[in-house]
Amino acid sequence: MIALEALKKRLIHNRLEVQREEGYVETELFTFQPPATKDDLARLPHRSPSQMIDFLTLHNGAQLFVHPTYGGRIQLFSVEEINEYREIWECPEQFIPVGAGIDGEWIVCEVVNEHENYIWVGEFLTYEDDIEKLPMDYTHWLDYLIVAQGAHFWDWFRR
Repeated sequence: MIALEALKKRLIHNRLEVQREEGYVETELFTFQPPATKDDLARLPHRSPSQMIDFLTLHNGAQLFVHPTYGGRIQLFSVEEINEYREIWECPEQFIPVGAGIDGEWIVCEVVNEHENYIWVGEFLTYEDDIEKLPMDYTHWLDYLIVAQGAHFWDWFRR
């Protein structure tokens, strides 16, 4: 969560000048919700990775890289949204929704075991197609997302 803390220190009135692909520069907005309560955390799926719990302990959801005119954002779900989207997206037991991408992509975390998890991203996940699975865990994905200034860096390798 070092990248997250560094990002928050750089914000001025919850805004940050961001350079996107193709050279576009825009001041984008960030919203961080208050921490999840112990009661909130108790409602998480029992297999939730500790990395995700660490984030929720700091912020029970967030909206990152929100364009002030056109909207779009990376949304990191609150505990309530995690449980809601788990049903909507019909996630198998080992998959936990963690957010939604700028274009509505589904972002879920596959929990293999206590020490191993992977992020999957796609428009509509099959939960079977390995191209949707990223070779990184929740913390690395969030760190890379922040360093890439909200760009869908995972698509850079899928082209």
